[in-house]
Amino acid sequence: MNTQKIGVNLRHLWLVLSALIVTANGRAEENLNLARAFGSHMVLQQGQPVPVWGTAKPEAKVTIALGVQKQTAIANTDGRWKTVFPSLKAKGQTLQLTAETAAGKTTLDDILVGEVWLCAGQSNMEWKLSQSASAKTAIPAAKHARLRLFNFLGAARGGGGEYTPELTKRLTPQRFCSGQWRECSPDSAAQFSAVGYFFGQKLLADLNVPVGLINVAMGGTPAEAWVRRGALAAHPQLVAMTRGNWLENKSLEPWCRGRGASNLKRALAANDLIPSDDLGPNHSFKPAFMWDAAVTPLTQMPIAGVLWYQGESNAESEWRVAQHDSVLKTLVTDWRAQRKRPDLPFLFVQLPAMKRPHWPAFRAGQQRVHDALPHTGMAVTLDLGHPTDVHPRDKKPVGERLALIAAKQVYGKTVVAFGPVVKSVSRDEDRLIVKFESADGLRTRDGKAPTGFEIRDGKEEWHAVNARIVDGVLELNCGTSKKPAAVRYGWVSFPEPRLNLINVAGLPAAPFSRDVD
Repeated sequence: MNTQKIGVNLRHLWLVLSALIVTANGRAEENLNLARAFGSHMVLQQGQPVPVWGTAKPEAKVTIALGVQKQTAIANTDGRWKTVFPSLKAKGQTLQLTAETAAGKTTLDDILVGEVWLCAGQSNMEWKLSQSASAKTAIPAAKHARLRLFNFLGAARGGGGEYTPELTKRLTPQRFCSGQWRECSPDSAAQFSAVGYFFGQKLLADLNVPVGLINVAMGGTPAEAWVRRGALAAHPQLVAMTRGNWLENKSLEPWCRGRGASNLKRALAANDLIPSDDLGPNHSFKPAFMWDAAVTPLTQMPIAGVLWYQGESNAESEWRVAQHDSVLKTLVTDWRAQRKRPDLPFLFVQLPAMKRPHWPAFRAGQQRVHDALPHTGMAVTLDLGHPTDVHPRDKKPVGERLALIAAKQVYGKTVVAFGPVVKSVSRDEDRLIVKFESADGLRTRDGKAPTGFEIRDGKEEWHAVNARIVDGVLELNCGTSKKPAAVRYGWVSFPEPRLNLINVAGLPAAPFSRDVD
């Protein structure tokens, strides 16, 4: 395959820079533009300095006003300018943002100050409210003037079919994503991420301040598509992802490579000029592409934290599951480094129940990443899901569980945010005693005995065991096993019957595998 067809080159640097920015009303005023992160109806993050940036004629003087504050900046020789306003507090104010040169003026209206969260991942984060199980009731009620939504989405989906010439032309980081800020209404909410919407709705109620949500999720995207190329190249276990044509790179998921080749089949056969570089033709599944196209344009924008729902495309095989720990750790740490926010909250969703053979091990890897990295939070969803549909439609509990974690970890609210998490496993005669954290009111959802527990005997074989709750402590009957070596819970792709162990808040226990102390 010829991968030397380069769609963007350095001689067109000015065109690239110009594509990175747009005015709020879609037209340029004598080359004066605000970055595409900005728009009327947006929310600015409270408590952090507010950068404002864009382009103008080289060396032009730009006067920027945010509310009653005013600053000036001088565009450099490339036409880029930037200024930073002091941090703001959410006081119910509505602000206007203007940028003005001698040649023109751009104005943004109806700007709020509050909490801003970035929603990223693949199709289960992208999944629209209109597609969710509660759409019929949720959409008509989605009238929240202080909840603002920004769908910053890509042009070419990673689904089936071949890309048209127009979609192929948009496979550049500068042209791929587009969107605008909108006030939450039944119309705008219906097209927004269901998980993001339910998170924002609950956060708005809990905090009583404006909430802004930015959705950049893209169906099918593997985690490495969201990682900066330099970060992949610097990791000894991931550097192979940055070597050669990604469509032929065996360190990447075959399904992703196959889908990419299918999408680009027409363009390759027609010898179209496909935007490319030394890693091959651009595509949303290509390593680092989503970082370049969807994350980089927003990196300077202050946010409260990140919501991440992804993993399905990295859980197709045993070796990809083993690889994912490094990918996700690198993603989180590098996103934080690029924002100079080592404490940036990063909340993610553990994969739900589905009949996929490698998902139990993948969930365990997600737990390891959560335990290893500070300022992360993981929403357990093993009690949710569908046996054969990778897109479970009940997104409300997912978004609300993420909001509970944010309320506790980010905003210091006194709430129960997690279900029971294993703390210790010890032997007491013919019983094993399993103790949990976050286990106040330990119970079962249906009032029956707890399900989903297994022990490993001396022959390295796993056996289902009976469990009961006694005085808030879980006991396992060892039965004929004299020397149980380990205990695991929920270690199946799709539990049948559904797992039932919860705490007083109704939150499910996290799956685990643990040696007996």
